[in-house]
This record gives sequence, structure tokens and C-alpha cells, in this order.
Amino acid sequence: MHASQTPHQYPSDPHGGRPNRGFTLLELVIVVMIVGLITVIAVPNLLEALDRSRRSSTQADMRSIATALDRYAADHRGYPTAADLDELRPTFVPLYVKSLPIRDGWGHGLVYEVRDRGAGYTLRSPGKDGEFQTTADASAGYEADLVMVDGAFLEPSEPPGAAPSPEAAAADAPPSGAA
Repeated sequence: MHASQTPHQYPSDPHGGRPNRGFTLLELVIVVMIVGLITVIAVPNLLEALDRSRRSSTQADMRSIATALDRYAADHRGYPTAADLDELRPTFVPLYVKSLPIRDGWGHGLVYEVRDRGAGYTLRSPGKDGEFQTTADASAGYEADLVMVDGAFLEPSEPPGAAPSPEAAAADAPPSGAA
């Protein structure tokens, strides 16, 4: 130790002998503001990703149900005339599908409606809001209903009773050569 230093002084300490032992209030406020800003940016993106995942999961479940319905129709020359998906479970599991989903990605019940005594069917999910819409609104996003008619999804701008557009039917069709 040099003769000019006291026992509590450090040679590299610019504050005159007091070592830096923590953060100042200003530094803490800046860190909290940065964390808040990151949260404001990240949380909406996370919620968007969760909704996108739920919608994709619901579409996959509806395609699985449609495949099982088509297999049933091939065996029985028509779609089942059950009142709901839960009523189909004993008939479909495990013969036509490993498990029969009855809820969408948001936890709302999927709706099965048969038309013309088994000639066709409609599957519906109410979407994120859990309420079935009376009109189709293309700007509704994840609030919009998911509607599948005879194995093809309807676009949000199509009325629920309409036949699927050729583009939607082609997009929902299995790849050529698939069994």
C-alpha cells in the first residue's frame, strides 16, 4: 500500500475511496423502461402466434374429421345422420379415426350438421370469440368462423350455405397420388 492511501481507498476508484456497490436509481429506471418496451412489442406477437396455432390446429382437426366422414360415407353410401360429433364417437373411434376431436383450438365445441339425409355435411368452429356469426366477414381474422362443407373450407367472404369455391376445394384436396 502507498503511503498516501488510506485502508478504504482503491487506486482505480474515481469516487474517492467508495467502491461502486450497486446500480443508481436512474440505471434501474432505464432497465425497467427497456423491459417494458420489449414486453409491449413481444406480447401482442406472442398472442398472435397462439391464435394462429389454435386456428391451424382447428383446421387440422376438421380435416381429420372430414377424412373420417368420407371413409364412413364410402362404406355406408352416405354421411352419418348423427345430431353431433359426440354421438359419432362410438361409431368412428377407432375404425375411422384414432380420436375424434369435438372441440376447436379455443376450447369451443365443433358443430356437425348433416344435409339432405346424409348427402352432405357441414363442420363449424365458432373461432376465437366462441360465437357463430350470421354473416361472413373476411376482416374478422381469428374471430371468424371456420366452416367446412363436404370436406372443403369456405372462404370468409362466402355465405355459410354456399358450395366451396374451386380454389378452396383444390387447396383442401389431398395431393395427387395420396391414398
